[in-house]
Amino acid sequence: MSAIRKLLPAERGQYRAHLLRLDKADRYARFTGTVSDAVIAQRCESLDWTRTTLLGLFDRGALRGAVELCFDRLLWPGAAELAISIEKGFQGRGVGSTLVRRSLTIAANRGIGQVHMMCLSDNTRMRALSRRFGGTMERDGGEFAITIDLPRPSQFSLALEAFEDGAGAMNAVLDGLPALLKAA
Repeated sequence: MSAIRKLLPAERGQYRAHLLRLDKADRYARFTGTVSDAVIAQRCESLDWTRTTLLGLFDRGALRGAVELCFDRLLWPGAAELAISIEKGFQGRGVGSTLVRRSLTIAANRGIGQVHMMCLSDNTRMRALSRRFGGTMERDGGEFAITIDLPRPSQFSLALEAFEDGAGAMNAVLDGLPALLKAA
C-alpha cells in the first residue's frame, strides 16, 4: 500500500535513507551536482523543521519519493524553494506530479506567492513537470531557474490540504497495521 503524507521531524532518518538510495544520476539531478553520503547525512541532520515541509510517498513503510519545500520569510519574502526526488522504481507513475501539486497547495495555503526550483538543462522530466503547473523557465548556464506563481489560498485549498493530511495519517496507520497484528 502506498501513502502520501507529510513527514515528521522524527522521520528524518527515512528521508536520509531515501536520498542515499538515489542512484548516481538521480542524486546528481536532485542536488544539481555531485554530493557525498556524508553531505546528505549532514543536510538531513541540520534540516530546520520550522522552515521546511517534507511531503513523501511511502510504499510498504519506506519513503520512495519526497518533495522538500523550504520557506524563509527573510531571504525569500512570499516565496519558497522546492526540490523533488523520486527513486527509480517509482518514476514515470505520476508520483512527482502528485507530490508537486500537493506541495504547491501547502505553499499557497501559507501565503506563498511563488515557488522556485532549479533543474539541470537535460532534466526533461522536471521541465515537463514545471510546465504542467504553469512554471516559467529561465536558462542559467547549464541549469534552468523555474518559477511557479501560486494562487491565493481559498476555502477549497485549505479544506483540500486538511483532507489530504487526514487521509495521509489514516494511510500511515493502515500501513503499520500488519506489523501491529503480527505483534498481537
